[in-house]
Amino acid sequence: MKELVLGSWDALMNNNRNPLRHLDLASQHFFMQALAWMWSMVFSLTFFSIFQFGVTWLAHMAVIAGICITVAVFREAEKQAREKLEPLPALSAASRCVWKLDSEA
Repeated sequence: MKELVLGSWDALMNNNRNPLRHLDLASQHFFMQALAWMWSMVFSLTFFSIFQFGVTWLAHMAVIAGICITVAVFREAEKQAREKLEPLPALSAASRCVWKLDSEA
């Protein structure tokens, strides 16, 4: 059951596995936002109340924004971790800059 739920989630929400994977990232984001808006409308109409649309729309936007912020934070953390592991390029003695603050003051 767990694999079914995770597989379904990845097929829908993972931008590397869903049918939008062939588009650029900005287009993927746009279409996912449009689909969230559409499903908000569908759920609102299911309850026969257009007044519920604003609530469901805001709820979808809050969830999607939370997911996007979380992904951005995780990617930034991974990027910083990779940068720390990469060796620094060796500099020659000619390119080094030493600032002798005591002798210049």
